[in-house]
Amino acid sequence: MHLADLLFVTVSVPPREIERFLDALGTLPYPVNFRLRYEEWQTHVEFPAYRSWLGDLQKMLVRHGFEPASLRYRPAVAAA
Repeated sequence: MHLADLLFVTVSVPPREIERFLDALGTLPYPVNFRLRYEEWQTHVEFPAYRSWLGDLQKMLVRHGFEPASLRYRPAVAAA
């Protein structure tokens, strides 16, 4: 993997759904080191991930009843 393949992922879920989402996140085949960021009506789960994980993340969202559009990402490392 190259450093350019590392992303910073954010998934936004309603506060009442955070426990269910974290359980779903635990079903992924790799460890996810997340942090939570709260806004009034949303909880944002943020974590680093490799670009190759995006397909698994999107499938996990659908499988567990979350909106795939809630997934956003950006490069974790800025180009020099």
